[in-house]
Amino acid sequence: MAASTARFAFGLVQPRRPKRSATNQLERRLPGIDKRNPNAKSQLTQLLDSFIEGEKFERRVGSSNAG
Repeated sequence: MAASTARFAFGLVQPRRPKRSATNQLERRLPGIDKRNPNAKSQLTQLLDSFIEGEKFERRVGSSNAG
């Protein structure tokens, strides 16, 4: 038995989890945002936050106008 197999068998090493593959375009792009310089990363995060807040606002306004 190899040394690494023995360590795994005795619970000394946790098995590696396979990398989860991205399921959509946004998930594929997020690691690229993380690699940007801090200024660009901050601007992209603010843009995403603004978009999300705009969507929430539209839902609130739309639901209050519908009733």
